[in-house]
Amino acid sequence: MKSHSSDLARWLVAAVSFVVIAGAVAASEPPLKADEAATVLISDLESTIPELMKKGRVPGLQVALVRDGKVIWHKSLGVTNTDTQDPVTDQTIFEAASLTKPLFAYAVMMLAQEGVLDLDTPLITHFSTEEIEGFLGHPIDKEGFHRDWAEVITPRQVLSHSAGTPHGEGGDVYPLFFEPGTEYKYSAAGYYWLQMAVAKLTGEPVETTIQKRVLDPLGMTHSCLVWRDDYENTMANGHNMFGQPQAFRKYTEPHAAASLYTTAVDYARFVCAVLNGEGLERETLKEMLTPQITVDEDLGLTWTLGFGMQDDANGPAFWQWGDYGIFRNYILAYPEQKLGVVYLANSFLGLSICHELISETIGGRALGMTFLEYRQYDSPLATFSWAVQDRGPEAVDELLPKMKAEYPDEFTAGLIGWLGREFNDAGMTDEGIALLEFNVKEDRQSPGAHADLARAYLDQGDRETARRYYEKALVIAEKASAEAAADAVDGDTDEDSDEDSDDDEVFDTAPIEWAMDYIKAFDEPVTVPADHLQNLAGDYDTRHFQLREDGLYYIRGDAATKEFRKLTPMSRDMFLIEGLVYFRMQFEFDDEGRPTKVVGHYDNGYRDQSIRDQ
Repeated sequence: MKSHSSDLARWLVAAVSFVVIAGAVAASEPPLKADEAATVLISDLESTIPELMKKGRVPGLQVALVRDGKVIWHKSLGVTNTDTQDPVTDQTIFEAASLTKPLFAYAVMMLAQEGVLDLDTPLITHFSTEEIEGFLGHPIDKEGFHRDWAEVITPRQVLSHSAGTPHGEGGDVYPLFFEPGTEYKYSAAGYYWLQMAVAKLTGEPVETTIQKRVLDPLGMTHSCLVWRDDYENTMANGHNMFGQPQAFRKYTEPHAAASLYTTAVDYARFVCAVLNGEGLERETLKEMLTPQITVDEDLGLTWTLGFGMQDDANGPAFWQWGDYGIFRNYILAYPEQKLGVVYLANSFLGLSICHELISETIGGRALGMTFLEYRQYDSPLATFSWAVQDRGPEAVDELLPKMKAEYPDEFTAGLIGWLGREFNDAGMTDEGIALLEFNVKEDRQSPGAHADLARAYLDQGDRETARRYYEKALVIAEKASAEAAADAVDGDTDEDSDEDSDDDEVFDTAPIEWAMDYIKAFDEPVTVPADHLQNLAGDYDTRHFQLREDGLYYIRGDAATKEFRKLTPMSRDMFLIEGLVYFRMQFEFDDEGRPTKVVGHYDNGYRDQSIRDQ
């Protein structure tokens, strides 16, 4: 495969004549004669990108190139769904995932420019105490909560990911990780909080703000922050790491951090707007692209008011990646040359080809990928995973000991456990069990290995086998805890010990207790009176509950599953869904016993809530 990583100048010369070949965006302009360099480069891309997709097992992809601040070439490749084999077209819709964030940031900069919003005014000033507590999920004065930090978080810090807000983490106390403005921590939650402020200040839903200020003016006709009915026929299915198509995720509520549906050409129009300063005054654009916080000093990465920023041999460039597991995307653009690339992939493996695709298309370096440490398609983990997928569980027995010996830093117990769960979730349960059993055999005194294997059996519905492994994990954990306590009493604090420091860590039994509660709910059923269930039935934002003859049923309007599912009671107020070990719901009531909201509890500590409709 030919490399263009040191050939940006050649690309710049050749790119002028891309209009001739691709022409779709600028079809009204008179054709230009393609020179030899352009012909060679286009020929390279026509062959190397499909070759990369094949090597990376990426089902479908859209790519768009920008030159002189204009979209000059784009290509749609592969299939939208590996089962149907429908081709990706220029109208195919992809989930942008975190590519939503810069687009929202762009709109925020417009609002700041107009004086609607001040970048340095704390967000908390726009909300009542009741609204803040609703967002946090607890009183603002709750013990352990950093109210002093929350009170100084600003839009500037949110946009630059320096607010210290969480990114999927949760718990009884809303987590803030550091004093705002002092460090970098990527956070979707901060963007959502800013979204709430924008909605209050503009008096309109954020999707309306984005539509009026960004999508419509830029001609992004295929893009939206919420699901549109016409996407039913144009949406690409995302695919897991094994190439299995997954159901559409249909956002009925916007999320400024993640809910954009778009095409590569549409998003490239937005990149062009940033490069050209459309909608922003020169000083506002300069401020947007000015680094605010250091991300990685060694790589020279910073974060601006919306984008990551890097500096390589070709000059400064802004970038952003998108990752919703089964959709993975990347953009990189050089403001000085007004040169960039956008690509969207409907695959868990979409970023495994990023380094080479960026190099091939614009001669740039994806330093963001280096920082994020996504594995490439030819990594030991990828080649091993595909061997297991293609050959079955016997490949685990044959290859895993060799791979662990050759790549000990890559094939850790934690990674093997993760891979086992991925196989299990994909329906390749024999392969998943084989991987998790390997960990148990490697370390029979590891409570984590036993707990992982137990969870795999539980996800399969084998509660009895799961219980046995969970109980074994608890016995091992209790023994280790007792030994650690005895060592502490004996004063065994030898700092020169050769033992792995991880052995001294206290094993967290909370996930096991969570899972055992799930098992108990089915083994020891709880009876809830029908009149109480009737009281719970109703609509809670996007969550809907319906009473039927055999119990309470549930559906979430913005989820992929479009069928009501029966709930199993754990108590009068707590319910779970069979097969969803990680999730349960709890109803909360007012003083008169009327249900007011339902709180979703997740096994990682995260919580969300839905208020009952009036």
